[in-house]
Amino acid sequence: MEILFISHKYPPSTGGMEKFSYELVQGVAKNATVHTIIHDGKEGKITWFYKLKSRVAKMIESHPNIKLIHLNDGLMTYFALWIKTKYQIPVVATFHGLDIVFPLPYFQKKIIPRFNVLDGFACVSEATKNAAAQRGIDASKIVVINNGVDHAISQETSNLNLQKELRAKFGLKPEHKIIISIGRSVKRKGFSWFVKNVLPHLDDNTVFILCGPNANYNGARLRKVLPSKWVDYIELMLGLPTDDAMLQQLASDKKNKFIKTGYLPFTEIIQLLKMAPIFIMPNIKVEGDMEGFGLVALEASMSECLVVASRIDGITNAIIDGKNGCLVSHENAAEWIDTLQSKINEGTQSIALEYKNYTLDNYSWQKMCSEYYKWFQSFD
Repeated sequence: MEILFISHKYPPSTGGMEKFSYELVQGVAKNATVHTIIHDGKEGKITWFYKLKSRVAKMIESHPNIKLIHLNDGLMTYFALWIKTKYQIPVVATFHGLDIVFPLPYFQKKIIPRFNVLDGFACVSEATKNAAAQRGIDASKIVVINNGVDHAISQETSNLNLQKELRAKFGLKPEHKIIISIGRSVKRKGFSWFVKNVLPHLDDNTVFILCGPNANYNGARLRKVLPSKWVDYIELMLGLPTDDAMLQQLASDKKNKFIKTGYLPFTEIIQLLKMAPIFIMPNIKVEGDMEGFGLVALEASMSECLVVASRIDGITNAIIDGKNGCLVSHENAAEWIDTLQSKINEGTQSIALEYKNYTLDNYSWQKMCSEYYKWFQSFD
């Protein structure tokens, strides 16, 4: 079977969707003949989209046995709907979350219904599937295929020298009980909510470390020249760090309990995960945004962190309560405090190892690619 993958998110750019595209292409290539039209950073995205029609035409002319075309997300789907009307080839797409719930009324009412001309849709979680169906996507065309996770993370070992350097760098003492998270400073992640509503009520020796770049973004400047609603759309579409200013302020105000690291190389993040018994995803509800899956929680589980996460959106497809983590009601500060304090007091080592094994058994890029290939074959 010959398959054409079209993706505007691909390495060397970094991010969850870039990782998904890379792993899908590489994994399916083990079973099928794969062709790609990808944005690899060698030209601007506007130029890349402008040249898309000619590149698709050339690709199909050069490879007439292409039996399926896959589009990497909802935005790519919008820019490539014309493929379905021009070529008699099945076209499918993957939805990740925000690319289907983006709240611009024109997109919701006029664009999404047009997606139904495609032959099928894969959603990364049940929550994403439900969001797509609620917005008019034909439910009979939707399948759920969870993202995978890199098993190599589970083989990482503790580097005591690097851990010593990190303790000195961030002022961590032997008595500190570390809670950690990783992610961009966007509001749906719930980081500032956690620091304000949960962290102050935990044991005095508890320290929360947030790994993620400092962006110094302040939306107030945009709001002086554009209507607030349009700024909201821009922030969501571009994934701007809307919580960053608040988090940097909180890190300054609560410097003994909350540490925002700024950018760190992955080797250092891995060692911080090794040092921390608990990893959190304290996501909150944000209208027009959602967590499509929760890949970072699986990566933390692979590092033998006990994952405690909000029972919201696609996180519930990545973390199964009592199997590879603990789910807590989102924005319920009392439940978060009780859960974390009890886990801190009980110790997490044995249960974290048990949960890691569940993650290893049930999530992998190989498993994801196998499910995609089986789905692709149904269109042949």
